[in-house]
Amino acid sequence: MTEYPRLREIYDEIIRCYRCGICRATCPIFESVGVESWNARGRIILLRALLDHNVTVTDSFVDRIYSCSLCRDCNYQCPPGVNVSNIIEVAREELVKTGLAPPEEQKELRRNILQVGNVLGKKIEPLDSLLGPVIKSFSETAPNLIYLGCVTLYSYSQIAKVTLGILKNAVNDYTVLKEGEKCCGGFLKMIGYKDDFDSYSREQIDSLKERGINQITTICPMCYSTFKHDYPQKEMEIKHTVNLYTELLDEGKIKFNNPLNAKIAFHDSCHLGRYSGLFEEPRKLIENIPGTKLVELSNSKKSSKCCGGTIRVPYAQIRSKMSERIIDEASQAGAEYLVTACPTCFHNLYSTSILMDCNVKIVTLEELIGYTTGQLEKIPSHR
Repeated sequence: MTEYPRLREIYDEIIRCYRCGICRATCPIFESVGVESWNARGRIILLRALLDHNVTVTDSFVDRIYSCSLCRDCNYQCPPGVNVSNIIEVAREELVKTGLAPPEEQKELRRNILQVGNVLGKKIEPLDSLLGPVIKSFSETAPNLIYLGCVTLYSYSQIAKVTLGILKNAVNDYTVLKEGEKCCGGFLKMIGYKDDFDSYSREQIDSLKERGINQITTICPMCYSTFKHDYPQKEMEIKHTVNLYTELLDEGKIKFNNPLNAKIAFHDSCHLGRYSGLFEEPRKLIENIPGTKLVELSNSKKSSKCCGGTIRVPYAQIRSKMSERIIDEASQAGAEYLVTACPTCFHNLYSTSILMDCNVKIVTLEELIGYTTGQLEKIPSHR
């Protein structure tokens, strides 16, 4: 009979759930599937049954545990404050050890990170081959690193180009990894490969320290959260680009001159918002663009809905329903643009929007700032 010692250690946390069902009203997975075992309460009931030897691990069981997007909405809404996302992460660590999880598609993502160096399985390439001459504007060595992220580099390189274009004339003590970047590895921890993540992150941070890096600024919120909260280091300062843009705006080093007369809604990504508490900074940036009117989604800030990006593989249909809801909220709010500061959220919202009948344009915060600072002649149209 299989025992699960790490889950057993947090048994008291598991039984703190008194099954009130408030998470049913907030869990974005349950909203999409409508089955009890696909929400926070149902998953905790299953895990308690597993520890009490009343259920066994099947493919269906694994789906319930791995379909959670770890958005942390239930953590905020739970009356007794059960740390559901931590319970799920521990459960995944235990299931990985049994060899019965994760789903095969996520095992492939793990192989991509460990064998190739990024979650997408793309060959690591020098940044100038991906981004062009803007790379030459940055020093070979500097104490501050702009970390671009694998989704940005290999799926939406225009985000990286715009970001570096905004910064090249505003900062002079920043560098990039010109020979190519490796993934932050955060997905390893998320799907239960904690031992892999621990060794991978130690190698990463040692390599960055050898280069004299003492500050990392990321475009991707998941990279930001991973470096800041999960990496084995406390010496380095970790920033997100919204922090840097806000500082540069306050110091007058970037100027928002081009007006945009439009209603804009901002989507709070899980890792930038609930994980890291960066709610006001992106809104401040948007409100400083001449002519813009910021409108809030019906679910925003701590109540923002997850786009489903972390479960796109292998639960793409659920992801699409989750993203549809966010786009519908933006349309109902009268927004002309739905803006996100997360490349993964952009991918999920954009790829979902092209299949919908709506007039909301999905853009990134970088593209918005690129336009108002004069880096871009117009707001990109991704539709």
